[in-house]
Amino acid sequence: MKNLIEQVMVYLGNFSQDDWLWIGLAGLILAYIFYNRKQYKNLFDLAVIASEESFKHGDNKRKLDAAIKYIHLRTDKLPYLAKLTIRNFLSKKRMINIIEKTLQKFSDTFGNARKIDIEGNEENGEDTVKV
Repeated sequence: MKNLIEQVMVYLGNFSQDDWLWIGLAGLILAYIFYNRKQYKNLFDLAVIASEESFKHGDNKRKLDAAIKYIHLRTDKLPYLAKLTIRNFLSKKRMINIIEKTLQKFSDTFGNARKIDIEGNEENGEDTVKV
């Protein structure tokens, strides 16, 4: 144990003044982020809510529909098996599920784990995907 402490002391003794300044700056940044983590969680939650709402309404909903139509038009020239596979895998419901899962993971990791639900992938009024 004494040998390990001596090795650590020698290692730390080899740091220059610039190294210590950078370590101190990194420590201050981490301390500031840790101190203000609740504000950052709220900021991330607001970002997730804004993203979710933008996919539910307005221009982004039309863009999502246009992307699905574009995929269907581009797959017409592919062989039948490839076309069938792509169209079944990248349906509108699947694309919305992928976006929901991405936003949910973002909310789980950085926010307050708010439940994400974008309209358009439900069957019989219920969301069939468990995120």
